[in-house]
Amino acid sequence: MPKQTVPDIDFNKFVIAELPELFKDKKIKINYEYQRGDIWKRRQQIELINSINKRYSIGVIVLFVNDNEQFEILDGQQRILTIKKYLEDKLELSDTDIIPYNELGVQDKALLNAYCVYYLKLKSHDPETKEEDIVQTFLRLQEGTPLNKAEKINAYRGVFKDAFRRTREEHSIFSYFGTEKRFRFRQLAAELLTIELEGDFKNKIFPSLDQETLIKTIKKYEKSVSAKKLKFFIGNLDFLVSSLNYLLTGFKIREVVSFYLLVSYLRHNRAGNEELKNELAEFAKLFLQKLNSFSIYDIKPPKGITRKEFDDYKAYKQEAKVLTTPESIKARLEILISEFDRLHGIIIKDPERLHDTEQKRALFFRQQGLCGQCRKPLDFKNSTSHHIIAHSKGGQTSNLSNAVLLHEKCHSNLEATLRKSKGQGKLF
Repeated sequence: MPKQTVPDIDFNKFVIAELPELFKDKKIKINYEYQRGDIWKRRQQIELINSINKRYSIGVIVLFVNDNEQFEILDGQQRILTIKKYLEDKLELSDTDIIPYNELGVQDKALLNAYCVYYLKLKSHDPETKEEDIVQTFLRLQEGTPLNKAEKINAYRGVFKDAFRRTREEHSIFSYFGTEKRFRFRQLAAELLTIELEGDFKNKIFPSLDQETLIKTIKKYEKSVSAKKLKFFIGNLDFLVSSLNYLLTGFKIREVVSFYLLVSYLRHNRAGNEELKNELAEFAKLFLQKLNSFSIYDIKPPKGITRKEFDDYKAYKQEAKVLTTPESIKARLEILISEFDRLHGIIIKDPERLHDTEQKRALFFRQQGLCGQCRKPLDFKNSTSHHIIAHSKGGQTSNLSNAVLLHEKCHSNLEATLRKSKGQGKLF
């Protein structure tokens, strides 16, 4: 059993009259990285001000001292924001007995200004665990009013959290999705990044997107995230925007996840993605048109859709309702892959990009030691192999009938010629 965590604690108070000055001097900080905004209903706000007017206790506020010596509110944010709103005459008081702050008499205002707000001030005992202290204290204090999934994952800190938060704030894809709560879009960014970091696209094995898995992923990548994978992740989002743009405005969250899966799968595994943006745009229009042409409760396919398509699309709809399980994620991706393959064809690229020494040796003796381009003698150690059908077009490295051994200079000249002729140049 681990040793109990004992943070520094100071019990103190301030009076309501000090609150505006504390905010003005930025002594109190609402940290929106993990805090909810002003979410109390009017009824709750009115009850709080009534409690203060009747000199009842409103409980103890819990504050955490950050590196800038500011007080971050771990518990009591809604109470503090309500008091601040009342002092600024921004609280709707119609149909109540509460007198607006600026209309209070001298004695009543003095009494209200003198009302004490008591607080516990925490300061981490160990700089190494400071971030975890903040998160865990905040989460446990919120158990009385449970945070939803999106709010809980936003309470954690670290490199993974910074990555999906920055993606949500900076990537243009989120501007297409309307005005849902900002934490839900951060959750979406976290889900997509989790798929990219933890998914096995070759074997179609994916993580769950439930709350427990997302929190484990945040902790796993608390210190670092692969820059290469993060770049690939952003590249997938770029593909979605450039391919689908205005179509994204009609997407549900489940469609965003599914099409992200398809784009990442194709970029990971398919040979020849030069026209992927245009292909994806064409495919998405047809797929979504068919998908939205019938209800999940329909038993007959609509006109223009075959029975197999109807069954596949209906299965997709059913799996999309499940959304977060690995099985559902895999099933939806397989349906999308099957439909995309019918329209544009998917040739899986060879995982072995380069020929190994033994393959090159076989080519060397097959060509009797001569360059496959200029037909002059080769120095085996300084030779280089070339895919006749480009690897990016599905040329298999293991198929030696698709390979030729060349001088390094001949290889460079050949590649330049092929680039100029857009791959139409010929050997020999």
